[in-house]
Amino acid sequence: MARLSIYLLGPFHVVRDGSPVTSFESDKARALLAYLALETDRPQPRAYLAGLLWPNCPEQNARHDLRQALSNLRHSIADVDATPPYLQITRDTIQYNRQSDYWLDVQAFDALLDACQEHAHRRFDLCPSCIERLHQVVALYRGSFLQGFSPGESLPFQEWMLLLEERCHRRAAGALSQLVRCYARRGEHELALRYARRHVALEPWREEAHRHIMRALALSGQRNAALIQYQHCCRILADELQVQPERETTELYRRIRDGVDLSSCPIRGS
Repeated sequence: MARLSIYLLGPFHVVRDGSPVTSFESDKARALLAYLALETDRPQPRAYLAGLLWPNCPEQNARHDLRQALSNLRHSIADVDATPPYLQITRDTIQYNRQSDYWLDVQAFDALLDACQEHAHRRFDLCPSCIERLHQVVALYRGSFLQGFSPGESLPFQEWMLLLEERCHRRAAGALSQLVRCYARRGEHELALRYARRHVALEPWREEAHRHIMRALALSGQRNAALIQYQHCCRILADELQVQPERETTELYRRIRDGVDLSSCPIRGS
């Protein structure tokens, strides 16, 4: 286990030597760690970091606040005691040290998904390695990127957060969709249902996920629950998007209602 573990998917959480780090004095110090840990490709100029986190302050004040946040950050993660140190600091720049003993959930999340994309397999549902990777991806996604985090009046940092949030959300939703399709193909309806429900919780407006729930419920003998799921889908679409369900969703509802065998008519894309 890495000496320093940084969790940014979901609420901000840091663990050092097996114990939670609770000595951060401000969200600015937390924001500084999050940014540096993800933007490791080059040294970050102090002037840029000051403007990123304190865009509305005079430059001298922003640089002073950056020094204070950096001091607290180094103390909190015991940077001076780490070998090698977590941070590479010069008079003008700060960079997270990729050679240090740390683990970052976003990096692990991306690496697992990238490995799935790069792995050659004839059919995804027959590849146990990729299925296991997606299980790990879903477990890592505890919530949206920096969920509930407030960096104060810092529009540049908020914009950076939003880009990461959207990217991680999209990749997590894709992983859930892949797992649902995998288990639907294999006829493992309880597992398909579990991950389809997680997908709907993440994206309530996603009709494909509602269809997967309906189909899994019907194929596991829960016909009434499948019909109720259709009504639930209709209400969400009407309330959130002011639209009617797609023809494919309504057709699936009619087949379930009329007792048509669904095993010979899989959902498109599954």
